[in-house]
Amino acid sequence: MKVALWIIGGLAGLAALVVLIGLLLPATRTGKVDRVVDATPAQLAAVILDKASQPTWRSSLAKVEVKSQTTWTETTQKGEVIAFELTAQTAETIQMRFNSSYGYQGQWEGRLVPTPAGGTHIFVTEQATTPSPIGRIFSRLFFNPEAFADAYLDALAEETQRRHTRDLK
Repeated sequence: MKVALWIIGGLAGLAALVVLIGLLLPATRTGKVDRVVDATPAQLAAVILDKASQPTWRSSLAKVEVKSQTTWTETTQKGEVIAFELTAQTAETIQMRFNSSYGYQGQWEGRLVPTPAGGTHIFVTEQATTPSPIGRIFSRLFFNPEAFADAYLDALAEETQRRHTRDLK
């Protein structure tokens, strides 16, 4: 009986320690990446805002459901559903908010700056907030915002170039 109580007490202490660690981690994480892409800001914006086509060039997406001009959901290959809302769009900036079925929410911004050579320097900032202490631990263990944004920019540049090449034919 004493052994069982020690085991239960040890597990409860371990669980409390995990929650405490999660509480000490910042709820919000920010990822920033930038890249120069051989495309105009308008070409990049057209690909970013063509929500319905994104599963064809983003391998992590299973489907996109466009609700309106400013709202849509993305379903990942892992089953996560992320609801998006476009909150601002100018020639230089695209901003949106998102809310994930995995318990986090945040905002995404892309700044599109023309380069003298005719390309675009795109700056992406993604900020995600995870209220749950356990979720914060999992996000640190399994998600790197810079790596995610970098992979997104790789796919975006490739798709923009593919469309540009297609349009030249």
